[in-house]
Amino acid sequence: MTETIETIPFQAETEELLELVIHSLYTNPSIFLRELISNASDALDKLRFEALTRPELTEGKEEPAIRLATDPEARILCVIDNGIGMSREEVVQNIGTIARSGTKKFIEALKGNQEGTPELIGQFGVGFYSSFMVADEVVVETRRAGEEKGTRWTSTGRGEYTLEEIDKPAHGTTIMLHLKPLDEKREGGDQVPDFTQQWTVRETVKRYSDFIEYPIEMEVGEGDEAKVEVLNSRKPIWTRLRQDIEESEYNEFYKHLTHDWNDPLRTIHFKAEGTTEYTALLYLPSKRPLDLFDPNQAKSKIHLYVKRVFIMADCEELVPVWLRFVRGVVDSSDLPLNISRETLQHNRQMDRIQKRLTKKTLDTLGEMRDKDREAYNGFWDAFGGVLKEGLYYESEYKDQLSELALFETSAGKERCTLPEYVERMPVKQKEIYVLLAPDRAAAERSPHLEALRAEGYEVLFLVDAVDEFVLQRFEEYGGKKLRQIDRGEVDLGGEDTPEREEREKALEPLLEAVRKELADEVEEVRFSKRLTESPACLVEGENSMPPQMLRFLKETGQPVPEQKRSLELNATHSLVQRLEALRGDEAQFARFSDYCHLLFGQALLAEGSPLSDPARFSKLLTELMVEGE
Repeated sequence: MTETIETIPFQAETEELLELVIHSLYTNPSIFLRELISNASDALDKLRFEALTRPELTEGKEEPAIRLATDPEARILCVIDNGIGMSREEVVQNIGTIARSGTKKFIEALKGNQEGTPELIGQFGVGFYSSFMVADEVVVETRRAGEEKGTRWTSTGRGEYTLEEIDKPAHGTTIMLHLKPLDEKREGGDQVPDFTQQWTVRETVKRYSDFIEYPIEMEVGEGDEAKVEVLNSRKPIWTRLRQDIEESEYNEFYKHLTHDWNDPLRTIHFKAEGTTEYTALLYLPSKRPLDLFDPNQAKSKIHLYVKRVFIMADCEELVPVWLRFVRGVVDSSDLPLNISRETLQHNRQMDRIQKRLTKKTLDTLGEMRDKDREAYNGFWDAFGGVLKEGLYYESEYKDQLSELALFETSAGKERCTLPEYVERMPVKQKEIYVLLAPDRAAAERSPHLEALRAEGYEVLFLVDAVDEFVLQRFEEYGGKKLRQIDRGEVDLGGEDTPEREEREKALEPLLEAVRKELADEVEEVRFSKRLTESPACLVEGENSMPPQMLRFLKETGQPVPEQKRSLELNATHSLVQRLEALRGDEAQFARFSDYCHLLFGQALLAEGSPLSDPARFSKLLTELMVEGE
């Protein structure tokens, strides 16, 4: 019997999100039924999985199924499953708290992306709430398998919901939608279909959920002629021949699987035969999910089946972590049905499957790069940073991954591959020049580019956060070393002229004087071969620790090794000549010291780094400006 009813308000931001979902987000109200059926299918999958280790959950119970029931007079539509069900705590987590990991972030993204709002669905788990597009009230009655009591959740979608404990004879979930009046129209004037009519329900199921593995049942007909009919074909799409499957069917299955509202960018469907037999249906998404770099998310989005029996969601053994954006299913014919994660980790067949899936995915990307560069550019925008992780983690696929990578370049706005870069290299160029930077604009402003540009050399801009780590392992391509132009000495292949050598020799005392003034800031002061316009720049040591690692050590409270850089001066610049004049005038030596620190600060600002002493820099700059009046 019912014990107590608890009324719980939605959070303010959750109520705002509900309004957006109900009134603005969905363009096709029929989508709600697909969402509810997909959730029911997931619940049946979860029950089957748990029953592998707890067979008592399903012994003697009815076959898994999804049932739809309509009541035209009361205007009620029910979606019923006998899946895993939910405990009270799970109801609060999964339904009572919308997008619990990022409600505010979702709202901000939604408001800033009104034209492309559907792509945000599924990333925050708000599909259930599409029910309120067609319903004035939604009632969820559920009982988790293995528990004695059930929970009823009720809401009108207007600020609060109620929870109460109920007696429910069987595990599973019933969702009862009290549909809006038939003559009510959505904003914009669209008429909502009548989902109490059997033909409307049948057509919607056929269109969106025909591929669901479990039977979707509904009583059709009236009176003595009424009978239970299965509305979906139930044949998993991946078991059919590729030539018999329409692109729209592939797309609908992708949306069911991922809860993504966008069509996939590419579909990979193949059957492997021989020592290891399996069928794989993989998808490359067209949009990047907002949680792609969330460390708490699964490192795989591929589900494992054995002989059409669901074994495991998000199977990490099927793809390497740097392919975690790939979605899909793998159905094996010869893995044991009682397979466990421990068995998977030591199963040679899984190793073979992973290698084949990886190769197929990389081959597909290579074909897209060569035949549809525009689509590949879009893919790279979304997932290039993840794919680059393979250059750090892998040795087996390094060659293929290195040729898939796209890089910003000083040669123009179009990104290029390493093979394209090497093909354009002048004969005298022996190394591949690269520059780490937070973004393209910062890279283009770097003084380290000046001499390279003057010589006509192209530089690759590494602007992804992962690039700094990638360079620790990815050091050469095609026998040519990747040279960071802001580290160590850069050999441009030219020879020093007698005039240059004479000028630098005459200025050697200046180097020593600047080094003494900046001894606390820099390791060395030398003349530069990489500057043509700027007076100075800072250069990392050849084997110095990457800045990202230094920041990581500092943020985690670990000891940070002292690490100074070299200051390079442009011997031809008028400011360096001014420094030499001040150095030779004892009366002006105090001003010489100030100029040295100003020059160091200017070098920091030019590369986008923070000043070591902003107050002193500001004071010296003010004095210099006053003197110039």
